[in-house]
Amino acid sequence: MVLGAMSKIMLSTALVLLAGLVVGCGDKGSDSKGSASASGGGGNADLDAFLKLDSEKGEAFAAGADCAAKAKTVGDWRTKHSAEYKALQKKIGNPPKDWMDKNKEKLDANKKAVMDTMVKCSNDQAFSDMMDKTKE
Repeated sequence: MVLGAMSKIMLSTALVLLAGLVVGCGDKGSDSKGSASASGGGGNADLDAFLKLDSEKGEAFAAGADCAAKAKTVGDWRTKHSAEYKALQKKIGNPPKDWMDKNKEKLDANKKAVMDTMVKCSNDQAFSDMMDKTKE
């Protein structure tokens, strides 16, 4: 049913926005586990891995001229990387402010690619079906 799929896309969009806010509100502290310390302790590898995955996600959402092509590239990315991406988001918590500042342009571009595609393809059945099929 299209309305159900639309509701799911809207929920997915809300979650993407929320994730962007969570990632975008870093401070000089660390999460409760200290996984991403302000001094760049043991969290550097995780931060690098997250940035790589976030960039690949942005590329997947930006690829393709139409929603059917985007459904393929985004679906492939989500199938292969969503679990790892979410685990890294949880692990790094609030990234250090200096890391956020250094990577702001790239993170913003990645977020824009996701949001542009979500808006463009929110009424596309193939894209909606892919989002339903690849959710965790």
